[in-house]
Amino acid sequence: MKPIRLELEAFGPYLDPVTIEFDKLNEAGLFLISGSTGGGKTTLLDAMCIALYNTSTGGRRSFSDMRSLSAEREQRTEVTFTFSLGEQQYRFHRALYMRKKRGSEVYDLHEQHECYCLENETWTLKASGAARNVTEYAQNLLSLKADQFSQVIVLPQGEFLRLLRANSKDKGEILKTLFACESWKTLVAKLGDRQKAVSEKRKTLDTTLKSLLKKHDADTPETLDEQIAAFGQSILEIETKLTAENEGFRTAQTLLEQTRRYEQLCKDLQLAEKEHTLAQQKHTAAEQAVQQNAVLTQVIGQLDQDLLNAERRGESLKQERTRSLEKQNTAEELLKAQKRLAQLQKEQTTADAVHRETAERILRGEAFLEEINRAAEALPGLIQQKNDLELQRRAAIECEEFRRETDAAKKELEISEQKALQEKLAVSAQDKLIAAAEAAQKADHAAALAASLEDGVPCPVCGAVHHPSPALRGEAVISEAELQAMRRHLEDLRRTWTAAENAVSAARTKLELSASRLRKAESACGPDRKTVDELQNILKPLILQIDKLQKTASKAAEARQKLQVLRSQNEKAEATRSECTAQRAAVTAELEQLEIRLRSFDSIRDIAEIDREVKALTAQTQTWNTQRATLQTRQRTAAEALAAAKELCSAAEGRLNAAKEAHAAFGPAPSETAAAVSERIAQIQSRIHAMSVTLGSTREALASAKKSAAEIHVLSKEAEQLDLDYSRITRLHGFLSGQKNTLRMPILQYVLSMMLEETIFSANRYLTIFSRGRYALRRMQAPKSGAGYSGLDIEVLDGMSGTCRSIETLSGGEQFLASLSLAFGLSEVVQANSGVVRMDSIFIDEGFGSLDGDTLDTAMKALEIIRQSGRVVGIISHVSELRHRIPTMIRVSHKDNGSAKATVISE
Repeated sequence: MKPIRLELEAFGPYLDPVTIEFDKLNEAGLFLISGSTGGGKTTLLDAMCIALYNTSTGGRRSFSDMRSLSAEREQRTEVTFTFSLGEQQYRFHRALYMRKKRGSEVYDLHEQHECYCLENETWTLKASGAARNVTEYAQNLLSLKADQFSQVIVLPQGEFLRLLRANSKDKGEILKTLFACESWKTLVAKLGDRQKAVSEKRKTLDTTLKSLLKKHDADTPETLDEQIAAFGQSILEIETKLTAENEGFRTAQTLLEQTRRYEQLCKDLQLAEKEHTLAQQKHTAAEQAVQQNAVLTQVIGQLDQDLLNAERRGESLKQERTRSLEKQNTAEELLKAQKRLAQLQKEQTTADAVHRETAERILRGEAFLEEINRAAEALPGLIQQKNDLELQRRAAIECEEFRRETDAAKKELEISEQKALQEKLAVSAQDKLIAAAEAAQKADHAAALAASLEDGVPCPVCGAVHHPSPALRGEAVISEAELQAMRRHLEDLRRTWTAAENAVSAARTKLELSASRLRKAESACGPDRKTVDELQNILKPLILQIDKLQKTASKAAEARQKLQVLRSQNEKAEATRSECTAQRAAVTAELEQLEIRLRSFDSIRDIAEIDREVKALTAQTQTWNTQRATLQTRQRTAAEALAAAKELCSAAEGRLNAAKEAHAAFGPAPSETAAAVSERIAQIQSRIHAMSVTLGSTREALASAKKSAAEIHVLSKEAEQLDLDYSRITRLHGFLSGQKNTLRMPILQYVLSMMLEETIFSANRYLTIFSRGRYALRRMQAPKSGAGYSGLDIEVLDGMSGTCRSIETLSGGEQFLASLSLAFGLSEVVQANSGVVRMDSIFIDEGFGSLDGDTLDTAMKALEIIRQSGRVVGIISHVSELRHRIPTMIRVSHKDNGSAKATVISE
């Protein structure tokens, strides 16, 4: 990863927009980020980490913590980081902004998170929305989490030693990611899963084989084969017996058909004789009925005469009913006209009342509308006066709040400054104690080495064979453990001092912000300032008056609408009055004509009396028609019955003759009855059915046994193959998991230890330069065990004493150089092995202040080697000597308003 551009606004001390172009810095390969303590140097590294992971370096602060305290409420806090990864460019953008809640004056803090990729010269959105979406994209892209990023690429102040001091487990996680070794762990796990799967499948096969044999009550496959042979012999015997039974069944069937035919011929003959006798009886009865119906003709003639007379009377009644219906209609029309005249009179009276009422309401509505117009004209001036007073009141409230904030900030600054001074004095005192102790300890080490020197034997330090002035032991010195405890205490004091200095800077920034806000608020209040209570007393009656006028003015539209409705109702009532007068005259004339017409029908009977006579005549006519139809039906029925009886007699006689001929043609009667033959057939069928069932079940048993035998054969071969696979997988899994190899070490741990060895080898190239050949790193030998990430701890080989030491025994400056060497070595190995992580850039925050002049020279030489390898190294430091050694830098300074700015300088 190589940075291209970093853009900030309202981020930490960077209130105004800042853009850092890394083109010249990347060309130089080595650049410095310089500035005063607490000026905003580390903030630039925090900005990169927050853009990628939404958390600062080392996870100390979140994005919201980085918003500038001096930022206005409307100003957005933004950070945009553009970088290259190989040939591809990416841009990560995050923003914070304040947004007012709907319907209130309360503001909430909102976030925006996006990342893009440059594709075909266009920035394409890859992830957005929730912060975790963009963070997960960065993790997948860089193959590093936020804490790993802070250990191998960005080494934050106070945490650049984490990788060096990390235990085996933490180093294992980092190296596993950097060198893409997860596949080894996955391979071992998959082999274990495969081993279990094969074992389970083998057990399943055994269970299946046993169940197949148990299904047929067989102990072995050979027993099952014997059962199959027995089933075949049984099938042959059953089929032979079944063939004989089927032949007897066919013979019995033929005899049964002959017996049934003879019995049916006997029945047909008896039935024909009965039908012939019955047909003769029906013919005799039909002749007698025809003779009796001859007298019905006279009765039918009398009924025809009565029906003709009834028809003539019906025509006369129809004409009389028509005249009676005209009389009834005229009376109904007269009644309707009278009702209509009364309704018109009622409508005219109602219209008169509505006309008078609406005229009065129109006058009152016009007066109320004039009052509403006057209220609407007065409202704008009063509202403007109210708005002016509310602005003055809000400004007065802000003045009081900012004044209290400024007083509290002053007190907080005084307390922070006092605490920082105390911590500084404590650090200085402890530093002097450690310097004295280290000087005494070095002198003691030289004396111990001098005691072992012999003339003619080379010195292990300088190689000389003559030792004219060996060092002498001085007074007693403190132990290494005590000195280390003093150094740890010094580190704690320095961290406390740094925290106190940061607190002073934050308190001073907070005071400046509060004072600036107070000045703006007092300027907004103007020269003629009133108190909050005074403004509230003026506002209260004004607001009541405005509310009253607004309620009145709000009724304008409703009042106009109601007035329009009343006018419309008044006009409608006037029209109704005129229309009713005209209709009453027309209805009166119509009544006179209907009364004259009704008197002309006085001699006509009512239609009800006529309808009663018509109804009685109709009923009588229907009775006569029914009687006539019944008599005619009796005559037709008798004639038809006589004809049918003649045909029936003829047909019965023919069937009787045919039955006699068929019976005579059959010959002698069978020796057995049909019932006896049927009984014998049923017995044969029962035996055939029993044999068929037995044959079917035996065939099914044979097929099932053959199928099971075939499955057992296939499963046995599969079990043999599974046994072979299980043996191979078990051997391979035991070797790779460390359970059955000579080192007793899992393959993942072995690969990681080899990569760490290679990393330490590369790191020692730099540490040898940094320590002038005294120190070298090496991997501690761990016990042979397959558990966890063991064997990844690092110790120091001291060339002066010829012994191995713990990392913790090194001084602060020595630990910094060792950590720096490990970071450079790791970068080289990762690039050489083409891992998933590209370490094109390394950023180091502080640490050079603990180096003396000579050690700083050697450190610069090592940094020059890194620069020539094509990687970019950025150093954050306030050491003035580095500004003369590294001409290319980002200089962090302050503007007049207290905001930080960053300038790229290249010489």
